[in-house]
Amino acid sequence: MEPRFIIKTHTEALRPRNYSLLIAKCTYPDKSAYPEVIIKRLQEWMILLKWIEKPKPGKVSSVAKFTVILSTEKSRGFGFLLDNMVWTWKGHVINTVLFYLDKKEKNDLKLYEDLSKMEKICYLRYFLETEGAIILKFAEKFTKTGTLSYPYLRGNIQEIFREIYEGYIDIASDFRERIKIRETYSLMKSKEKYNESTLAHKIEPHLQALADLGILSTEKKNGEEIYIPVNFRGTSTFEIIFNELKDFKTMENMFSNDEYFHLIAQIYNLAPINYLYELHRDLLKETIFYGYQVMSDKTTGMADIAALIDWCCIKILSENNILVGRKDIHSFLNKIRVEDSSRIRFHVDGKGRIAYLIFRNGFK
Repeated sequence: MEPRFIIKTHTEALRPRNYSLLIAKCTYPDKSAYPEVIIKRLQEWMILLKWIEKPKPGKVSSVAKFTVILSTEKSRGFGFLLDNMVWTWKGHVINTVLFYLDKKEKNDLKLYEDLSKMEKICYLRYFLETEGAIILKFAEKFTKTGTLSYPYLRGNIQEIFREIYEGYIDIASDFRERIKIRETYSLMKSKEKYNESTLAHKIEPHLQALADLGILSTEKKNGEEIYIPVNFRGTSTFEIIFNELKDFKTMENMFSNDEYFHLIAQIYNLAPINYLYELHRDLLKETIFYGYQVMSDKTTGMADIAALIDWCCIKILSENNILVGRKDIHSFLNKIRVEDSSRIRFHVDGKGRIAYLIFRNGFK
């Protein structure tokens, strides 16, 4: 167990649009590359879009650099890419969303400026997984005060980090986990220098991302940046987050049960109906088939089951306002296998767990 937040980042580097550009224009499902190559490629696109200024000769953009670094799991980031810059199953989900929205192939780069409803749901799923602890702490602060100013956060961000680490030490299941978290916190404190220039990079990236995801807004007041939770029908997004997650233990239990989309539906006040096999099986079949066509390896025909599940949850919630769960999709796939075992074949990963599938002769 590790605290769910990214400690080392850079202003502008957590914005979801960066990762859409990274997946759509700079990386591939089957072509590896050195990170330096991808950073340069992403930097060129960002300059073209005027998201960043052209760096001095011999230098690289910190925004492009940190976006690429944080796209991998090794950096305790999102895990959209492997270390060799090939897509993980999460990268496939993002690609499928972009392909479905017709952003992938079009050369209209302005499409990447704003996030659609589907993209917001997609990225909030992965931000909760990776940044859940700091989102919960922000929610706690917002619920108490209503709004927060940049000077307040600048003066309290170290305390927020301390509360996160201490909270995870308290809920760690065994002695070894507690030691590991303490060592990580001690290492972080010894390496990080909290001067004025560094503090901005510890605060702003997280808040910029939450604003892009539509759950936070900003305004200037007396020359200061003020952060305000978005209200849907009178209910604050951060009140919902705090009331649902409550504390780190509750959050970890919810996320271990894969209740991301239940929470996301509440945050955006979608009021979805629950999936019912008898009513929605054709919709689910169509969504799985679409995802399989986009994701499946062109040589082996295999697609990652985890990617298909997330794609189905995202698409059906965003477009049909139906809340479908992981268990529902596993059950649906098992029904196909029981009805006709020749239509579907499951494959295991390196640890012997069922992780991939192949549909034979299409999916009808």
